[in-house]
Amino acid sequence: MATDSAAGPVVAGPGPGPSSHASSNDVSTDGIGDHKTSKNPMALEKADSKVIVPKDPENDPFKHLPAAEAKILKDQVFTPDVKIGFGVLYRYASRADITIIVVSAICAMASGAALPLMTVVFGGLTSTFQGYFNGTTSYDEFEGELTKMVLYFVYLGIGEFVTAYVSTVGFIYSGEHLSAKIREHYLEASLNQNIGYYDQLGTGTITTRITADANMIQDGLSEKVGLTLAAVATFVAAFIISFISYWKLTVILLSTVAAMMAVMGVGSGFIVKHSKANISAYAEGGSVAEEVISSVRNAMAFGTQDRLAKQYDEHLVKAEYFGFRLKASIGVLVAFIMTILYLNYGLAFWMGSRFIVSGEAELRQVLIVMMSVMMGAFSLGKFVSFPTTCWC
Repeated sequence: MATDSAAGPVVAGPGPGPSSHASSNDVSTDGIGDHKTSKNPMALEKADSKVIVPKDPENDPFKHLPAAEAKILKDQVFTPDVKIGFGVLYRYASRADITIIVVSAICAMASGAALPLMTVVFGGLTSTFQGYFNGTTSYDEFEGELTKMVLYFVYLGIGEFVTAYVSTVGFIYSGEHLSAKIREHYLEASLNQNIGYYDQLGTGTITTRITADANMIQDGLSEKVGLTLAAVATFVAAFIISFISYWKLTVILLSTVAAMMAVMGVGSGFIVKHSKANISAYAEGGSVAEEVISSVRNAMAFGTQDRLAKQYDEHLVKAEYFGFRLKASIGVLVAFIMTILYLNYGLAFWMGSRFIVSGEAELRQVLIVMMSVMMGAFSLGKFVSFPTTCWC
């Protein structure tokens, strides 16, 4: 026989004779009060481990309760989707964490701004060689200028190493610390939920979120914050240097930035969309697998291994579907960006040579502008991989 209760049906164990079939027929198919019987005695729907999804509002499980009690239970069980900003991820940061993050951010921006300065030194080095081979500079002057330029390169290298090291170590440390606190608070909040809350989730959903989502947040709070700040500083410094050197060629090469931002704006939307769907599919599949493994004796007793395996395979196929489109979107986006960059190389050499021949610009100016714009464009291209992290 089957016993109906608010917590769900209790299925009697298998027994000899017709009584076992009678007990199977009387199993309730709804855990909250809808008593429907199965027409097929051999149906094993209750033995399958299915991912529980929110019920249809028309089949509200609390409709038989008073409005006040139903509202209390709904507030405990159903959690609305809340969109938060990136700054909310730092809500658990201590004063020491904030200090480390500020110092790391300053070092990251200094590291990024130091890269375009190399183009200025390189342009001066080109002028030094050009003056010497044209006979306008003596050998002693050439050697003195060459030594000075080499020392500039050494100083830039040392400064870049120190700032990049401090930035990387600081952001990784703060990211590890903050992600550990987020995992801790997420687990604490999950354990404080009403028992009905877990009826809306699979067994492995929480563990999957703690591991996969927290790792993604950690990746976003760690080195990618430093890379983002460094890329922004490189972009700004590169175009400031370019406009100071020769503004006409810089304005022409700005078409690269416009085209790249348009391509990235379209491609990033697809990346974020497919990334979220891929993670969600893996979370549902992990929930099915964990439920089956935790009740493997029941699965073996009812002989539902193949059916449960097919359920798990459906989630894997869904994850593969979105995962393939995610990687394809990233590949197409990177291909378009590299195409734009190399086309910009050709544009820079073509227009630069015309300005040099007409006497409007020097070789040093053309090289500085071309290298600075390329460096700024490449730094903008570093944002390609960032939307697949916590930016989404």
